[in-house]
Amino acid sequence: MVLSGSTGELPGAAVELLDAKSSELFSLSKAPAEPAPTPTELTGKPKMKAVVARGKDTSAASVLRIQPLGEENPRGAASVVVNSTDGDLAGLSAATCQTPSNELWLSGASTTVGRTAILAISNASQSVATVSLDLFGSTGPIQTAGGKGLVVAAGAVRSVVLSGLAPDQGMLSVHLKSSGGAVSAVIQESVLRGLTSGGVDYLAPVQAPSSTQTITGVRVQAPAAAAKISAQSGYSDATTVLAVTVPGVADSLVEVKAFGADGQVALPNGGVFTAAAGKVSELSLAGLPEGTYSLSLKAEVAVTATARVVNSTKAGEATDLAYAPSVGRLGDTHLVTLPQDVSSSLVFVAPEGTSTVSIVPISADGVLGTAKTIELAVGVTSTVNASDFLGSGAVSALISVSGAPTYGSQTLLKSGSAGISVLPIAGTTVGTQAVNITTGY
Repeated sequence: MVLSGSTGELPGAAVELLDAKSSELFSLSKAPAEPAPTPTELTGKPKMKAVVARGKDTSAASVLRIQPLGEENPRGAASVVVNSTDGDLAGLSAATCQTPSNELWLSGASTTVGRTAILAISNASQSVATVSLDLFGSTGPIQTAGGKGLVVAAGAVRSVVLSGLAPDQGMLSVHLKSSGGAVSAVIQESVLRGLTSGGVDYLAPVQAPSSTQTITGVRVQAPAAAAKISAQSGYSDATTVLAVTVPGVADSLVEVKAFGADGQVALPNGGVFTAAAGKVSELSLAGLPEGTYSLSLKAEVAVTATARVVNSTKAGEATDLAYAPSVGRLGDTHLVTLPQDVSSSLVFVAPEGTSTVSIVPISADGVLGTAKTIELAVGVTSTVNASDFLGSGAVSALISVSGAPTYGSQTLLKSGSAGISVLPIAGTTVGTQAVNITTGY
């Protein structure tokens, strides 16, 4: 989905194959010959619109490219959804488009027996990228020469099998640094329990190390049902857990608060635990009542965080997994797509104050509808079904937030199966972020 400028003109936009030729898969809109001037007076009539493409098949890695529109920054969003109903890779996996970066953190992968974790590094720039990986596992930092000096050609994807660099790790975090071209990256995680699929997902980047982190969209099954699943032979890791990585050299005392639909919910030991330096530590969330939660973390030393979510129908049948990454604070002009053939829910929380979330539905023909609002109470996780809340005609949405710091994510479920995926809500464009101005002499 691509959003127009304030005058209603659409920027040039297309989806291209990630190859050296930037081969076009399909066009969304053509750039105007000359952008219209920015209006100098307000008429009270909204002019913004969008262009949307849904259900397009892509056989390879692809890129959404949006051209600048006059003095305005382009705004758009895209997601890819893979739904497999049988075989070793049965499950629902999804990912959103990323803005390329020269530094990324990814967390939650597993390289134990039956687990496959493949780091896919995409270079959509016109410059060669040289990538180095720092790895943190369940037992501490992992030294490996194979993760240094990885060359990713312009317009190419390079895949790295993480078990070759860090085998037998129950939890693994990756710190990716690129010199040259900026890159995007995901970890393709899959689990096979004997002959039964244990789920698949794309692990999106998490927030950079910080003393505070927030995770939304942590869906927990009923404790009794979850216990039956994890009690099966080979299913000991089929549980919902919080994974915290301390990249520094000092241990970190971490305090975790869980917020549900009715407010804060108690965690074992008050949610306080020590995360060891240089490794990935886990906190089980299996004891939480059934529901969707947000997690707020405060740490003595900077950490990264993600939550592994496990979903199932019943014992003996296939399970699916998803990873909810830590997310940044929401502001204005966040765009989300609502993929077809799956149920999409939006999850929000304001851990320390009240806020208002405004969501504008966007139809398939690019019309922006009337904004719907959600009033968030302090420390309460609000979950809305996108179709019910915005109307069945909504295929995308524009999200803005005012008030206390607010965080959000998108949860996808596949009806009739265990399929689940959690997507972060993409950040604001550079042109709409706040700029701090200090006055004085």
